Amino acid sequence: MKYILVIFASVILLSECLFAQSEFAIERKNYKMGVGPIIGYRMGINAAEPPNGIKNDIGLAGLPDFGAQLYIPFQPDNNMGLIFEALYANVPYSQKFDDGNSDWTDRFQYLNLGANFHISNFIVGLNMGFPMAANRYYENSDLEIKTDILNNMFELRLGGNFTLNESRTGRMILFVNLGYQINGQYSDESNSAYMPHPASLQLGLGYIINMK
Repeated sequence: MKYILVIFASVILLSECLFAQSEFAIERKNYKMGVGPIIGYRMGINAAEPPNGIKNDIGLAGLPDFGAQLYIPFQPDNNMGLIFEALYANVPYSQKFDDGNSDWTDRFQYLNLGANFHISNFIVGLNMGFPMAANRYYENSDLEIKTDILNNMFELRLGGNFTLNESRTGRMILFVNLGYQINGQYSDESNSAYMPHPASLQLGLGYIINMK
């Protein structure tokens, strides 16, 4: 849980700084309905308590996240709406062992479908991820993790979605999100000794094209 609090505090501090800068260039009004591509990068950690002799550590994704985002405003005179996403997501975390000889990084790829409530550039939402591939990387080798032993991911999401530049065509956005998998990562068939709950910090850019 302490790892989640540290990452969440980082998200809030960064979001406040970005929002303060964006107010100089963007009027406080709602945005038009729009859709467009997004790309991001993610770092993560296992937020569950590991067994004795193992320590959780931050892992870096091997590939960026990429997909599309749809924004649907509620009303034109307030900054509120819904954000829907379809994303190929990469979720990493590392494990370190007291013997120093078995350290590894797990990297999981999911097809994510997300729904987020947007208010004044901040978001809260839920993603559902369908496992596509997974690998465990050691220092000199890697091991495939079978996707049939992975649960579908249910990820709680908090963060910010900020407009950096706006024109008649659309707007460039910067997003920063904290995700936490609320269900166990492995299925009952995996016979896993313990159940990881990945938490991740995602930073990315996108361009939302106005639809009307």
